[in-house]
Amino acid sequence: MRRYPVARCVAVAAMATLALAACGPTSESGSGVGSGKGHGTIGVSFDLLNAVRTSEKSAIERAAASAGYKVVFDVADQDAQKQASQIQDLIQTRRVDALIVIAQDGKQIASSISLAKARHVPFVTIDRAVADEQDVSFQITGDPHADGELAADEFIAAARTKPLKVLELVGALTDQNAIGRRDGFGNTLKGHADLTVVSQVPTDWDPSQALDGTSNALQKNPGINAIFVPSDFLLPSVQSALSTAKRLAPVGDTKHVFLVTIDGDQNGCKAIRGKTLDADIATRVDQFGTEAVQAITTTLAAEVVVPKTVRSAGVTLDQANFATVKARVWGCGD
Repeated sequence: MRRYPVARCVAVAAMATLALAACGPTSESGSGVGSGKGHGTIGVSFDLLNAVRTSEKSAIERAAASAGYKVVFDVADQDAQKQASQIQDLIQTRRVDALIVIAQDGKQIASSISLAKARHVPFVTIDRAVADEQDVSFQITGDPHADGELAADEFIAAARTKPLKVLELVGALTDQNAIGRRDGFGNTLKGHADLTVVSQVPTDWDPSQALDGTSNALQKNPGINAIFVPSDFLLPSVQSALSTAKRLAPVGDTKHVFLVTIDGDQNGCKAIRGKTLDADIATRVDQFGTEAVQAITTTLAAEVVVPKTVRSAGVTLDQANFATVKARVWGCGD
């Protein structure tokens, strides 16, 4: 079934020229691409570039090339003001026909969305939800609350064997993914007496903060025997802290610290193969680019994208199912 049912502009053949003028973008819109068949330019603005973002970028480039679009790429280096400036340049100077954006700040991005709307440039958001959802053309993200719940389920199952004292890392609170993962995890653990979150470490998605915070927590709470890491991006920092504390032991070892992450990137897959990670909730970032480009083609053809907002549930990859599930996880490609 096609994901995007359409509401087409209707015109008889004698009115074809008028119909194209009515249905296409205005003269302020990029280079005026309106056929929905590609051959325009998509501006891509990312908050940062790491393993997850590299996979998302590659997916966009593959989908864009297949549809006949060129791609212009910018990265904001985790600076919301820099991202706003880059998007302004993409719209006003480079005159892109559409935008695909991962916002550094889901609220501050509103001014860029407003600019795109005023210039009739389709604005598609992926991976991270934005506050101004009504003015974006399409949005596709993971389901961070559900992913947090899935991570919590792994801890609940492990606590049937022994009580867990949990260290919880928290991502940047300007990011709905971080908030959703935190809330889904915390809400699901409520009422389980054999599970106690003994420390929360704010990281602001900064690996150095994750390293320092994990090291300090392990020193202050030597009884910690489980850690929730809300992104594989931070996993190397956590494992470094565990190694320094002489706590990085494989699954099955009595000294093993139960460990669950979210993302499904190369770090997570490598750690599961090496038996130092118990489970990884893999987001489907590989599909974000494909659906974003499809939505742009639909929008540039003056058609309606339905549904306008999509949340894609994650998949649990763990020690038990690794052999059968790894093919569905984007970071596990050999």
